Amino acid sequence: MEQLRTLSLERVAEQWRDILETERARAHTLVATVADTVVGFASAGPSWNEDDALVGELYAIYVLPSAQGKGIGRDLIAASTSRLRADGFSEAILWVFEDNPGTRRFYELAGWVADGGRKDEPAFGTTASAVRYRRALGA
Repeated sequence: MEQLRTLSLERVAEQWRDILETERARAHTLVATVADTVVGFASAGPSWNEDDALVGELYAIYVLPSAQGKGIGRDLIAASTSRLRADGFSEAILWVFEDNPGTRRFYELAGWVADGGRKDEPAFGTTASAVRYRRALGA
């Protein structure tokens, strides 16, 4: 997505520093490492947009391009949804940019389903159309 190429690294780092330093009940950020180097992360917790306290949200997941295709993303999403389930959530949502077919396919392969939700998503100083995906977390 073109807007993401113009992001300020300093601004993104500042936003993530704020997220990681702010304690939020039932929220977590997991990291994946290879040879003591962080190659990916997933962040999740209570939904920002849902009124139902049993709905969790996968806020973000990212794996370095050099580490993609090795199952790291699948492991992160599995660990994150497992953690949401353990924290008492019965289902989870995520928002993904509509114009991001590769990522959307990744979520679909992991069992997430587009549920018709749409919004304009502010992201790092820009706005883009996003679609909502949902999945049951089971027992």
